[in-house]
Amino acid sequence: MRKFTVICFALLCAAFVFSGCSTFGGGGGAKEDKSKTDLPNQAFYGFPDIPVPTELTYSQDKSFIYETQNLKVGVLVLSGNVELQSLEDYFKVNMVKNGWRFINSFKFKGEITSNFVKDDKTANIKMSRSSFTSQVEIWVGPGASMDKGGMQGMPRGNGPAR
Repeated sequence: MRKFTVICFALLCAAFVFSGCSTFGGGGGAKEDKSKTDLPNQAFYGFPDIPVPTELTYSQDKSFIYETQNLKVGVLVLSGNVELQSLEDYFKVNMVKNGWRFINSFKFKGEITSNFVKDDKTANIKMSRSSFTSQVEIWVGPGASMDKGGMQGMPRGNGPAR
């Protein structure tokens, strides 16, 4: 009887240890950044304040991020079978939830471009659709406040001299 009790106890301990790894976050590394809200339909790639629907697949080969001590910019490229209107609605709701302000949206020939601004950066989200796939490009760049810093003295185009 004692041998049976020891075996049952060992099996219970093993079950607790193996289930505890995933329950307490001791599992393997995550494939994507998780935000503080960790909603089920959101993924974050490179920018913790730009949510992306999980139905889209991130293309690491076509995307790039450039980061310095004071600046983080880049292009995220994603694709998936999601309707354009659904994507536009998703970004309008979830970008605002992450502190972005909606500026405007352009719709032309089956493409939608939405523009957002936050603090010292901008996000331009271009959405297009082919047969069964939607393509999304998210361009993140510096905002207007960058002109006040290290961008002074740079040429501004063909306008009048100041």
